[in-house]
Amino acid sequence: MNDLHVVGQPIPSVDGIEKVTGAAAYYSDHRPPGMLYGAILRSPFPHARIRGIDVSKAKKLRGVRAVVTGESYAGIPYGVFTNSRDQFLLARDKVRYIGEEVAAVAATSQDVAQEALALISVDYEDLPAVFDFKKAMEPGAPQLHEHAPNNIGAENNTSYGDVDACWRRADYRRTETFFCEAISHVQMEPYGVLASYSGGKLLIWAPTTSPFARRRALSNVLDLPAQKIRVHKVFSGGAFGGRSETFPADYCAARLSIACGRPVRITLSREESLMMSRQKHPMEVTMGLALTKDGAILAKTLDLLADGGAYMSTGPIAIGWPLAMVEIALRSKSLRWRGRRIYTNRPIRGAMKGHGGQQVHYAESCLLDLCAKDLGIDPLDIRLRNAMKTGEEALSGSRVVSSGLSEALEACAGAVNWKTPKPSANGKLRGRGIGGAGMINGFNMGFRSSSSAYLKFNEDASLTLFTGAVDNGQGNNTMVVQVAAEALGVPVSSIELISADSETTPQDPGAYSMSATFVSGNGVRAAALDAREQLLALAAERLEANVADIEGYNGELWVRGAPQRRVGIGALVRHAYAVGRPVLGRGSYTPKINFNRDWLTPGKQYGQATGTYSYGAVTAEVEVDPETGEVTVLKVAAAQDCGKAINPRAVDGQVHGSVLFGIGQVFHEGFTWDGGMALNPNLLEYHIPTIKETPEIVSLIVESNDPDGPYGAKEAAEAAGLAVISALVNAVYDATGVMFTRLPISPADVVKALEAKQRQRRG
Repeated sequence: MNDLHVVGQPIPSVDGIEKVTGAAAYYSDHRPPGMLYGAILRSPFPHARIRGIDVSKAKKLRGVRAVVTGESYAGIPYGVFTNSRDQFLLARDKVRYIGEEVAAVAATSQDVAQEALALISVDYEDLPAVFDFKKAMEPGAPQLHEHAPNNIGAENNTSYGDVDACWRRADYRRTETFFCEAISHVQMEPYGVLASYSGGKLLIWAPTTSPFARRRALSNVLDLPAQKIRVHKVFSGGAFGGRSETFPADYCAARLSIACGRPVRITLSREESLMMSRQKHPMEVTMGLALTKDGAILAKTLDLLADGGAYMSTGPIAIGWPLAMVEIALRSKSLRWRGRRIYTNRPIRGAMKGHGGQQVHYAESCLLDLCAKDLGIDPLDIRLRNAMKTGEEALSGSRVVSSGLSEALEACAGAVNWKTPKPSANGKLRGRGIGGAGMINGFNMGFRSSSSAYLKFNEDASLTLFTGAVDNGQGNNTMVVQVAAEALGVPVSSIELISADSETTPQDPGAYSMSATFVSGNGVRAAALDAREQLLALAAERLEANVADIEGYNGELWVRGAPQRRVGIGALVRHAYAVGRPVLGRGSYTPKINFNRDWLTPGKQYGQATGTYSYGAVTAEVEVDPETGEVTVLKVAAAQDCGKAINPRAVDGQVHGSVLFGIGQVFHEGFTWDGGMALNPNLLEYHIPTIKETPEIVSLIVESNDPDGPYGAKEAAEAAGLAVISALVNAVYDATGVMFTRLPISPADVVKALEAKQRQRRG
């Protein structure tokens, strides 16, 4: 890797100038002639039957151009998986949560659209509702969907090894239950979409994790051929998993545009964005660990209950995907997993930051600290004792291709002087905590598992690169350009990028399952190497040498051992055009996963789950005020095994983001509920970390040089992001002696726990 020229360099973002100057085009910057404004009527009931909808008054309002309801069209349900399509994107017959979409209007102004909503009359029959996911499973509970007895929408039961035997022979066993509340993605850009239907073709502008997934879903629910739908690239004001799906707003805008033949834009309010564009699954995880007296893990047991809200969304992933992560960070001899996703009359839960991995890792890592204390083992040492190494095989048969987990644990421990005594805190309580985790890279997504790319040399020797890879702010645009520049030996500035457009770019998985660097980057590299081979052949002809003897960089090629015999790429490209051999490179990459097993289906979860794994570790230092319960995060060191840092600056930024995300989930974020109504759906009362809560952050890069990654690279922050939560909670445990098993942790929770601890000591 020492001969790399572009990869490994902290070059500025290739789209940075557009963003800081305001030239970057978001969906709301597109205002085609004749554009109308859309608005959505939402249910005030958590569970009700729709007996009728009267839109006649709304249609008569001056300025209204279209009104649509669920009854306006044939009922085609939406769902991420073909066997779990349970949601009509405009409600038919029933509503199942407060805020569900019932009707939509398009008008000449936003004010007229809102006025029209008030004129729509809906006859509801109020039905019993259930909000507690445990009560939802009880006999006699209100039933949300006929196909899901006891409201269990998805279930996953999997076991590896002889758990019972390992449990019996262990020297130590412990089981605890942990709970995480629902949280929102809180993207700074409220969700919105612009749809324009004309000449039989639908054009969509919307922030998305994959234009191809969005196109396919819209094709299904609108009953339009895929080639009649184009999802354009737009800049995204944040994602975190929350732009993964097709939303009712997309459907409503499309239906309205089809109905009136004019472009329609729908922009959700902050409240709508917080409540109706997916939330992180609230989860209760009952975790058991059985260990030897020296800290080796013999058995893991997990019983996971996920509150999925009213519809399935990505539910099977939430209770199946984390298993692929919990087995490959800390080894064990056996594992038993039970996951259930429960329907309730609350907003829909979907993908966010690890998609269940954070909740499960929180349970595992915090329970491990409890075990370590009882066994008298340092939390760092017990993790190093069990950390998976390169070449090991997980219980499922999935091989660890590259692992820097041990190095990451040691690096972040060193950054906080882990083995030294904690400094005095003048009446405050000081604590240190640690966590380590693994993350999948390039998960099996069926026909979208692979990524393709192509590029062309223009007559002036500049290049245009086409890739379906999406950049939601994590730096993927810069990453793919660096990979192409490295493979071709040309300056980054010579490459024009065309990306994430369903019509002009080739198929790509999208920004799911941490596949952008590992899968999309490899696809770009393959296309660039294909073009390079064509250039080498042209140079060999021009220089009258063997292809094997041609080398070069920085826009020139020469004969090895005779550098005076050289030719510029520009001259080769012009010659190629003249003789009808333009340099057009194409390539693709499919991760080495086992397509014959379905990781989400119980009983079939065996084989290579993902192309590779990345690893991360975090240490945190906190200070707790025992009088007020306030927790101050003093320092966080986060180490990420990214294989090879294609752009260290981007890796550093992503790690900082993961740290702040974790601080928010542990100490600030969470909804306050009154039945099915959230009482704090705004940024005044839904608290996220600000600069005032930002600690000193030490970002550390560990390079394990993955043999299959592009130039050794793999994902660059999600693994550390999984470890942040447990590191923070473990630090509070170290400071107070209290393990907090519910998130978020409020100052009142801390005071109450410390008072209970004091009473226990006295009594």
